[in-house]
Amino acid sequence: MVEKLTPDQILDDIIFELQNTALECRWSISMERLAELLQLSKEDFYRKIYNFKTSKPDRETRLGFTEIDGDYFCEFLQYCLNITGIQDRLATAGIYFDERVLYEIRENFKHIVQESLERHDLDKDTLLLLATASQDYDDAVDSYISDKFEIDFFLDRCIFEFMSFRRIHPETGADVFLRDYLRALIPTRILNLRDITKEFRERSYYELFGEFRKDKTKKRKAKPHYSRELFELITYFNLEDGFTKDDLKKKFKELLKKYHPDINKRGLEKTKEIIENYNKLIIMINESRMSRV
Repeated sequence: MVEKLTPDQILDDIIFELQNTALECRWSISMERLAELLQLSKEDFYRKIYNFKTSKPDRETRLGFTEIDGDYFCEFLQYCLNITGIQDRLATAGIYFDERVLYEIRENFKHIVQESLERHDLDKDTLLLLATASQDYDDAVDSYISDKFEIDFFLDRCIFEFMSFRRIHPETGADVFLRDYLRALIPTRILNLRDITKEFRERSYYELFGEFRKDKTKKRKAKPHYSRELFELITYFNLEDGFTKDDLKKKFKELLKKYHPDINKRGLEKTKEIIENYNKLIIMINESRMSRV
């Protein structure tokens, strides 16, 4: 007779099974093997699968679970075992990291980069030389950081501290997965190094030149101020800022073609309105001597 295990013991067996097959957080488990580990008969297992999927119709049916189904897998285990903290236990086992845990390591990476630069003694001569040779100060700082720090230094330190703090088992290759994960995000807005090192860039600029950097953001060209009547006429012809008389004529002809009595038997009044508004707008343009039109 098979000994009936507690939910926690069952989860430990499932984790052990996945650890033996996982490689860099890639793993799979068949429905049959999962049913066996859950100590459920085939009928009871598939009944649970059916009832669980009924509440999540957007989920694709698979022959088993893989790391791609991580969140779904954790939810299903919680449904079957009625215990919490499954995501954390899978993370500690180095098997699966949900978005909450991945957010934690991203923030840890940012902190390590910023802390390293904060403690760094600025080599003013080198940075000044790079800034002189570059038209963009940010390009100079990029070169400076690349010269003084290796990106792998930040990555290795981040992963080591993260895995040590969470006591994550390294046997599954979780460190490789996390390194590849962070490296892939660095060129994106999620972990953009220029954003992360913004404070260092501002501080180093002040130390070099004794003043704060001017905002490079170009001031938006102010939109022209229209009177209410002029605005309504511009809107009537669906014109954009910077329109020309040719643009107005084009819109005028388009409306005439659509409503002219020769095409639209009920368009006589609308045609009169179009012509009247066109003439009004032309007069207002000429009177205001709007240079942009």
